Amino acid sequence: MKSSQKKSKDLKTEKLSMKEAFDIAKRGSKTIVVDNGSGKNRSLREWLWNYPENISSFFTNTSPLSFIGIFLVIGAMLFFFLRSDSFANMFEKENSQVFVEGSVGAISTFNPIFATQNPVDKDIQSLVFEKFVNININGEPVEGIAKEWNVSKDNKVYDFTIDTSHKWQDGKSLTVDDIIFTFEISKKLFSENGYDTIGSSLQDVTVEKVSENQIKFTLKESNSTFFEAVSVYIVPEHILGSVSLSDIPFNSFSRYPLGSGPYKVYRSEPNVVYMSGSDNYPVQPKIETLIYRLYPDYKSMEAAFRNGVLDAIGGIDGGAMEFTTEYDGYVNYSMTVYSRIRMLFFNIRKDKLESKDIRIALDYITDKELLLKNSNILGTIEDGPIPPSSWAYNKDIVKYGYDPTKGEELFNAAGYVKNEANGYYESEDGKILSFTISYYDNEINRRLVGALKDMWKKEGVVLNQEPLSYTQLTQEILATRDYEILLYEIETTVDPDQYNLWHSLKSNYPDLNLSGYSYERVDILLEEARRSISRKERTEKYVLFQKYLTQDAPVMFLYHPKYVYIVSDNVKIPELGDIAYPFQRFAQIPLWGR
Repeated sequence: MKSSQKKSKDLKTEKLSMKEAFDIAKRGSKTIVVDNGSGKNRSLREWLWNYPENISSFFTNTSPLSFIGIFLVIGAMLFFFLRSDSFANMFEKENSQVFVEGSVGAISTFNPIFATQNPVDKDIQSLVFEKFVNININGEPVEGIAKEWNVSKDNKVYDFTIDTSHKWQDGKSLTVDDIIFTFEISKKLFSENGYDTIGSSLQDVTVEKVSENQIKFTLKESNSTFFEAVSVYIVPEHILGSVSLSDIPFNSFSRYPLGSGPYKVYRSEPNVVYMSGSDNYPVQPKIETLIYRLYPDYKSMEAAFRNGVLDAIGGIDGGAMEFTTEYDGYVNYSMTVYSRIRMLFFNIRKDKLESKDIRIALDYITDKELLLKNSNILGTIEDGPIPPSSWAYNKDIVKYGYDPTKGEELFNAAGYVKNEANGYYESEDGKILSFTISYYDNEINRRLVGALKDMWKKEGVVLNQEPLSYTQLTQEILATRDYEILLYEIETTVDPDQYNLWHSLKSNYPDLNLSGYSYERVDILLEEARRSISRKERTEKYVLFQKYLTQDAPVMFLYHPKYVYIVSDNVKIPELGDIAYPFQRFAQIPLWGR
């Protein structure tokens, strides 16, 4: 009787809930109770061995919640996969009209109202937007959104007729109101909020709507650089017009811009921008999808190239891209970027660099050709402010060249004599001649500064390094002008005007007279050349300007970088021709195709 009761009790053993079973397993229990009718406990190993039956039982007992949960998990996994680079790469391979380009750098803003020297921003802007007028390689205005213009005899009034067939990528028409909005909002952002915008050079210019296809600009005084000043991308009023002035820099438009150019951004992330051909552009791009990938350094971009991810790569560090010569099936385009020049700015506000003899002596002990070779940098050596590609170039400027003997003479004249025991120049009180160089910390600058440090050490001058983040460089160094020597690359216009670089009124932040150079005669020449419309007269002014500036040596001109663009020969593109800026390689991109 007792045995029978015990058996009955075993058969009535309550089932454990799934939570209790997991709790027991978690505590390391070796037994779980199951309701198989045997009345026997099974080990965890046995339970796991029969997992199909147990899992089936779990879903049966917990449905429909269990099925909802599993669908949510699968949906989440699918969502993240579709947004992943793996899916994007798979899509690229499936779609023959996809072009993938790699570049080193980072996004700043795609809003073209804000002035930028960031080549990444410039590349995307050139694909998304159209300019009011364009400037050709000779510095002359050519048709853009504006198709015709007339200039008054006194060169103070400019009347433009616009092409009203242009459309925004959302299908709306581009109007005169959009053009006026672009110029006026950029002027306000500069004058009221202190942002460096395309309106900074147009503060004294009035913009008026004459008709639905005509617009007038009135200047207070003639300015030969006016066409350069209005060669800017136009933005849509119907998108940005409702955004408050203070919010424009942070608006989503900076990442998802809408323009009237050949490509529209449909996905934007810190390391990749996806663009599709615009249906509203006059010429439908053959490349349906353009993917622009960003890498933190050339090594990362090299890995992507070697893995076959990229159709093209580009950059100014040609030495770091020499690995591409290992591969067949690519076309190599190379161009000297005369619009960019890398210089050592001597801060003549500092006592040691106030002496012109010291500045020139440093130029004499610098072998620029060897410097580029030792840095593995491709570039064209420069000795003056205006390149030989310009109609205003003066071939007779002072060119110091490498001459350590002359350098020693000038160091001696400035009170520094070489100590034969240690090999360094020293002052009368035994202080070694030394300088600190500040620079943006990236691979190409590290190589260049390292090679310069070694070169000067052999010549008897100590060079201390101060690598900086972008924020430190802009907010702590440039803003305060607190540096001795600054390695910096400047972008100039096709027009030879360099008022913003060398006029004494442009010595404070955010202007670009970084050396603090001041010479009244140079100020007058820059002012007169800017006001004149006669190319002959302007050339005469700039010839003298170059002569005086190089004699005073407020900077050491180093080189113009070479831009290297390597493209798969599966992508058929027209010849790039003569271009002043790397982003102009996209000028005929609607015609590119496979």
